[in-house]
Amino acid sequence: MVFHVNDPHALIQAAGYLKYVNAKSQGEGIYFRGETRVHSSLSPTLFRGIKTKRTTTKYQTLLNALINDIRSEDKIFSQFPSLAHEPLLQHYGVRTSWIDLVDNVWVALWFACHKAHGSGKFGEFLHFERRSAHGADDAFAYILLIGADLRSSRTTDHGVVLGNTTELVDLRIAAPSIFLRPHAQHGLLFRCRGDHTARPTDYSSQIRGIIRISLANALAWLGDGRMLGVHALFPPPFYDRGYSILLAAGVQGSKPLGVIAHVGA
Repeated sequence: MVFHVNDPHALIQAAGYLKYVNAKSQGEGIYFRGETRVHSSLSPTLFRGIKTKRTTTKYQTLLNALINDIRSEDKIFSQFPSLAHEPLLQHYGVRTSWIDLVDNVWVALWFACHKAHGSGKFGEFLHFERRSAHGADDAFAYILLIGADLRSSRTTDHGVVLGNTTELVDLRIAAPSIFLRPHAQHGLLFRCRGDHTARPTDYSSQIRGIIRISLANALAWLGDGRMLGVHALFPPPFYDRGYSILLAAGVQGSKPLGVIAHVGA
């Protein structure tokens, strides 16, 4: 289901419609993900391009080892739920089984209007470039509306919600606020739950709708305010103490897992 909107009021109404309907009929929370184009799947970064369960298991084992190394490096991780550790690393650049979401439609629109460019051995130097509506191959911005299971959920720790079909972590609640980036981006993460053998590698079953906006309109609506710039949404280590801790942890990068990213303006 694709909703094309032509003004900011319609954007809010389209997002609010699915929030209301799905909460009432399905017991789901609806969250947002900005995209520069519509993809054929919704796979977390750890699983992209993987064709076998054996490779999936191998990558997950490597990730678990990395998480354990970071936990032993800095004791701050013992102060918040263990299920939030992997999502936190995802938010700062490591490839994991989680997908980034936001619950602020304007932040989602920002990501739909910017392209990320990585350089370095593991793509660790990240730069965000504002898209141009002139001569673009796909002159639209897209916001995915993602459903997370809340009706059958239970909360095991603050900010962690486990449903029958999905798991959801609100990092603004689950992790201490010295990790500033999740707060700046209104950040949550989710993943689909699997059966007793494996987790699915494609989460597109949770897409409940897509909002499409002409890129020219989206850029005009966002404007040039400081609260919606790279410096605000990706606070530097000077302001984001948690980011500084992760950079100092000496995370060893790899092709399957990436590394803590250095974000530049």
